[in-house]
Amino acid sequence: MNRIIIFFAVLLASSTTPLSAQFQAVRIDALALMTGTLHAGVDFTLDKKLSLDASLYWNPMKFDAFRSKLLIGQAGVRFWRFEPHAGPFFGAYAAAGRYDMGNRRRHHKGILAGAGASYGYSWMLGRRWSLIAEIGAGLYYVRDTRREYFTPWSEDEIIRRSRRLMLLPSKAEIGFSCLF
Repeated sequence: MNRIIIFFAVLLASSTTPLSAQFQAVRIDALALMTGTLHAGVDFTLDKKLSLDASLYWNPMKFDAFRSKLLIGQAGVRFWRFEPHAGPFFGAYAAAGRYDMGNRRRHHKGILAGAGASYGYSWMLGRRWSLIAEIGAGLYYVRDTRREYFTPWSEDEIIRRSRRLMLLPSKAEIGFSCLF
């Protein structure tokens, strides 16, 4: 919880500096909100065709039949075709986080870290608003614990621990961005 407060404090402090138009952007992901995941991100323009991207994904859902708790942070760069925050872009990023997912039969809990690449497009909706669509994949080191629920008392409970590299889809974003 402290990390989330620090993230939003840094976001607030960085947005209070005097800036010209379109040097910073704050965005939310509408597609992630449909799954119950809160996603906030910031973009900082570094050069004519380069921007720095930082995102945080948090899903606190925990029910009796289903659990989907995760906290993942991503940081990377975006290479824009024409100018930052308008048109097509390629991205490269690193990500790390924790997850705790499962249902009544299976449960996965662990950490992941890795890097990936993405492609996206940004449409300007107005002077300060844009719509961003982005898709990407990455190579991740995953260390998790998997166990089966509802093991009968007469049998031993099996807990499997694994470490592996996985090629995973890591970004599927349709979001709105506010430019400063």
